[in-house]
Amino acid sequence: MKLLKLVILGVAIFLGASAIFDKSPDHIRYEISDWFARLGTPDFIVALDSFTSRSQTDVLREYKNRGHELTCYGNLRKEDKIGNDTDYLCYTYVSAIYDNIPARLVTFFFTENQLSHIRFELPGSSFEKLQKFLGRKLSAYKRLDLRPEYDFGTDNFGKPLMVWSVKEGIVTTSAEETQGQKVVLLWSSMDT
Repeated sequence: MKLLKLVILGVAIFLGASAIFDKSPDHIRYEISDWFARLGTPDFIVALDSFTSRSQTDVLREYKNRGHELTCYGNLRKEDKIGNDTDYLCYTYVSAIYDNIPARLVTFFFTENQLSHIRFELPGSSFEKLQKFLGRKLSAYKRLDLRPEYDFGTDNFGKPLMVWSVKEGIVTTSAEETQGQKVVLLWSSMDT
């Protein structure tokens, strides 16, 4: 009898949670489904200054071998692209990047079968940890945004950008946090 009550209670809780989930605003549903998608995913630990423009096949093989489950597609819409030439992308959910900095998503962008950009998406709560990591790991590289001859503008929220020139690319992120918004870190190949 106790087992039957527990089963009925479990089914009731499941149905109630499903009803609440279905009536939740889209952004809350996406956050919940993203959280479940990130469970058990490998961390992303490849050094920012080690990226190079490589063939799409090599990149996909490497990250699949590292345990990342990639979702890929072409025929990109304008809002999916970085620049006009990006023609293919692959993304993977991650739990963390580098020094256990909580993260959500890593997206690889390709132009004519060559890696052109890697975009990291982190929750807003990761801003300070990311800033400390970048300050420490990229301290040997030039901060281009501090040079008077460059003007990189701002992010989508009007915050200034921080830009480093690394071995074979450029690393960019926001210099200031925007409350309630995601943090984006972008590596771009020098070849694009």
